[in-house]
Formats: sequence, C-alpha cells, structure tokens
Amino acid sequence: MLIVIYGDDNFRVVQKVKQMRYAFCEKFDSSGLNTQSFPSEGSGKHDAGDILQGKKRMVLVRDLIGTIKKVDQQVWIDGFTRMSDSTILVLWETISVKSLEKKSLFVELSKLSEVHNYSFPILEGFQLNQWVTERISEKQGSIQKLALRSLIECVGSELWQMNNEIDKLIAYANGQEISNEMVKTLVHANFEGKIFELMDAISKKQSSKAIQMLQEERWSGANDHYLLTMLGRQVRVLLSARSLLDQNQNANKQELADAIGIHPFVAQKALEQAKVFRFVDLQKAHDLLFDFDLKLKSGRIKSDLAVDLVTDQLIK
Repeated sequence: MLIVIYGDDNFRVVQKVKQMRYAFCEKFDSSGLNTQSFPSEGSGKHDAGDILQGKKRMVLVRDLIGTIKKVDQQVWIDGFTRMSDSTILVLWETISVKSLEKKSLFVELSKLSEVHNYSFPILEGFQLNQWVTERISEKQGSIQKLALRSLIECVGSELWQMNNEIDKLIAYANGQEISNEMVKTLVHANFEGKIFELMDAISKKQSSKAIQMLQEERWSGANDHYLLTMLGRQVRVLLSARSLLDQNQNANKQELADAIGIHPFVAQKALEQAKVFRFVDLQKAHDLLFDFDLKLKSGRIKSDLAVDLVTDQLIK
C-alpha cells in the first residue's frame, strides 16, 4: 500500500503522518521495531535501495516526490510497483498541493493500484474557522464568535502558532468561554506579516536588527519551532523566486504565484526581495534548515539555536 500525504499546511501534514504511524503501531507494532523513517539522520538523500528493499512493514519517507528529478524517477516507479503487499509506504511532502500534483512522479504514482492520497492545502475562510473551532472543542474549550474572528485575524493560517495560541487561551480561560478580551490580551500577532521585514534586514546585513526582531518575537511568546518553520517557508519561496528570475529577469508575480501556489501579493514581494540574494546562498540556507530539522527530531539541537544559526548563514 502506498500513501501520499502532502501540502503546504505543514502542521496538518505532520499530524496526519503521526496519526498513521500511531494507528499502525497500535494495531501491528507495539514494539516500534517494524517502522523506519527516511532520510536517515544526518542525510538529506533518498537511497532507492535502502527504501525500496527495506524489511520494515511501515516505511515513512519525507520529501521524495518533490526532490526526485524526472530522469531518476523510473527506478522509484518500478520499485513501488514491486513493493510487497505487506508493506505500508508513507510518502509525506511539504510543498504546495498544486506544485506537487504537477510533479510527473506524483502523476505516475497516482496510476498505481492501492494508492491513497491525502492533501492538506493552507486553510482559509470558512475551512480555517471550522478547523479552529473544532480544535478548541477537541481540547475541551469553547470560544465566542467575536473572539474566534479576532484570533484568526491575529494568527491566520499558520497552524503551528494557532495550536500554541489555542493551548494558551484554554489554559487561561480555565473552563470559561474564551472571550475577545482574552484574545487581545494573550495572542501575539502572526510573524508571517513580519517575515519580509526580517528578510530585508538580513539582505542588508543588518544583523543587530534581525536579531532584535527575533528576540522580540520570543519575548512576545512566539515558539522557536514556529519561527524556524516560517524561516524555512520564506527561504523556499525566495529560492523559487530567485530560480525564476535566473531563467527570466522579467518574470512577473503571477508566474511565481502559479508556480508555487502563493498569493500574487506575496509573490510580488518575494520577487523584489529575491533580487538581493544569490541562489547559492539561499540553497545553503535551505540545506541547513533540512539538516536542522533532522537534528531537532533526534534532540541533537534546540530550535532557538537552529533559528539563530540559519539567520547567521543568511546574513553572511
């Protein structure tokens, strides 16, 4: 069985992967010895031999479809076709739904039998309202309509931060309904609106300003995991913008927006900002983020240090 979990809503992607693994371990693998994750620690590479010939009954593979080149994809298609019926292979991808579904490997894998796709695009509008309301209810809380609107206006679609804010509000409410006054008092405005300002400071080598902005976010209660997620997301956007500009200096916001599934307003700002970064520097920062993500999962580095080191790499 092949399961593909994908989308730019990283929170829901990760939660779905955890849910799949938990359900498998509960039913078939209480010891945890029949599951394996790739890429392995300290490696950002996907080795077809290790992954396709493994003896584990559940295999979790991150960011395979989004990184495999078209010329290399046939070995994976052949391998997945010959995969044992007793193996559950979970591919989890953290790029936008639209971008992943255009990948030729995704198209080919979707033709195989026993393939199940779960897509998680960024939530907006009614769907975001519904998710937040249900999340609060799951945590045994309740919220006023005006407070819900204020919460979403402050945090937006960044569900890592939203989950943290919900936990904070429920603890503060202590059994009472979450009010608008509680939201105004406790909830810190989304860092997403400030990410371009941070990248401006970084691009101008204003290290003091960049460090100050990060510190202010921490003082305001922002989670370093969230800061690292936002940095990673912005680096990926700028990488795409820089790559597009390298191919066509006159590339416009709609081209970038269509290519990676972002709002044209964000795409315009990204194109302007990408002009002051070199592709090689953005690539180094991206590789560093991937490496830190692996180390975070194994407890080999703390998220606050990872945020500072990535920022330092971009300023150099």
